[in-house]
Amino acid sequence: MRTFEWLMVVLSIPAVAWALLARRAWPVWIRLAALVALLLLPVHAWFEGAHWQMIPIYLAILLLLLPLTRPGWKGKAPIYTSAVVALLLVCGLAFCYTLPMFHVLRPTGPYPIATRTFYFVDPARQETHPHTPHGNREVVIQVWYPSATTDGPHAFYRQWKETDFRSTYQAVLKTDALLDAPIAAGRFPVILFNHAWRGFRNRSSYIMQDLASHGFIVVGVSHPYNAAIVQLHDGRVADGRSQVDLGDFYSKPTLTLEQRLNLAHNEMRVQTDDDKFVLNQLAELDRSQTDPMAGHFDLAHVGAFGHSFGGSVSAELASEDSRVVSAIVLDGVLHGPVAETGLPKPLFRIQAEAPEMPPGSEYSTIQSTRVHAQMSKLGETALAASFQHYGGYQVVIRGIDHENFSDKGFFSPFHSLSGIGTLPQSRAATIINAYVVAFFLQTLKGQPQPLLSNPQQPFPEVVRFQSWPPMAASAAPAAPSPAR
Repeated sequence: MRTFEWLMVVLSIPAVAWALLARRAWPVWIRLAALVALLLLPVHAWFEGAHWQMIPIYLAILLLLLPLTRPGWKGKAPIYTSAVVALLLVCGLAFCYTLPMFHVLRPTGPYPIATRTFYFVDPARQETHPHTPHGNREVVIQVWYPSATTDGPHAFYRQWKETDFRSTYQAVLKTDALLDAPIAAGRFPVILFNHAWRGFRNRSSYIMQDLASHGFIVVGVSHPYNAAIVQLHDGRVADGRSQVDLGDFYSKPTLTLEQRLNLAHNEMRVQTDDDKFVLNQLAELDRSQTDPMAGHFDLAHVGAFGHSFGGSVSAELASEDSRVVSAIVLDGVLHGPVAETGLPKPLFRIQAEAPEMPPGSEYSTIQSTRVHAQMSKLGETALAASFQHYGGYQVVIRGIDHENFSDKGFFSPFHSLSGIGTLPQSRAATIINAYVVAFFLQTLKGQPQPLLSNPQQPFPEVVRFQSWPPMAASAAPAAPSPAR
């Protein structure tokens, strides 16, 4: 809880305790405390932002007005009113603890950071997702970059229209990034981020913020109708939450392996083209005569990374686009054409240590289990072939799970809501950031990183670190082609 939220609760407690224990009229100081709690409510709403977890506490404070305003009560709260107020305060505290106004890991680099959102419409492509309005394909990006100042308003974590009821509090949750602040002097390498299936562009903002603080321009790409919720340029909302979840093999158990591979292949084509379009738009922005970010994009040194399916998209982009120098796959595998050919560029896979599926699962009589095992094996085989043929890095971290690579690990202290492993999210984020920053410093800025060459890794949670020497693309055989 934040400062004014705590103050409102603390100032309400004496009134409740006095009514329940002393059972007589409030003294003057308790009346003043209750009045100050009420006056703090609009102050909190203005400076911190009102949110649904605090609703019971707002109601409790309003109920405390009754003894002050009702003539028959003479400044004394009935015991049942005080009991209700106490219950409301406890409920509010429980809500605020379960889904707190969280703060992701603070950036560690020398630059202060800022963020800005852009809306692009591609005149060359039509929207092809099923059950969507006809028209040109739209892409929304959020850019994190080194800031020239530390002064100014801070950006909110999400836009209001891009939340559902439970996550509306994130639209008043401030981040470390300044909103639309001027960019620092210099040209900075560009890194594209692709979200997971049904994710959103800033779902791994703790990584984006840290990269920006180390002198990169990081571009989180929203892929409408695959992303969960995206507000488009005209205020319309593209909602992708109803689509089939590629990684959930049990809610749609009748989908065959071929159907899932086709689904992945088609979406990868759309998202890879989104990324290429974004790079073209950034090139135009860099040449602009009026935009304040013009002249700061180093598009000769571009990287890409993504979480889960977004990692596959990032590798595919690096395979197809000569502007992209290197790619990171966060807890994912390879899909699409890059799975068949491998990636002849620096590739890094950061992986959670996960239990292996039982031997023979790819032959299971249960279709969901069989398809899951077959699809995982194809992706892992393709990734291993790429490492063997073209080189790269892989690190496996014990105690983390799929959501440790996203901000969801900060959302709640309860595992059922955060989805993280046994390692605390702050520790997991520290380790993940160390490898991501080191990889891009080495591949995009040409700064050799001991972390990527030292067989003795500094993190005891790392159970496996592997590196493969690069091989010339002309000498490398193609990876096995998965059936589609």
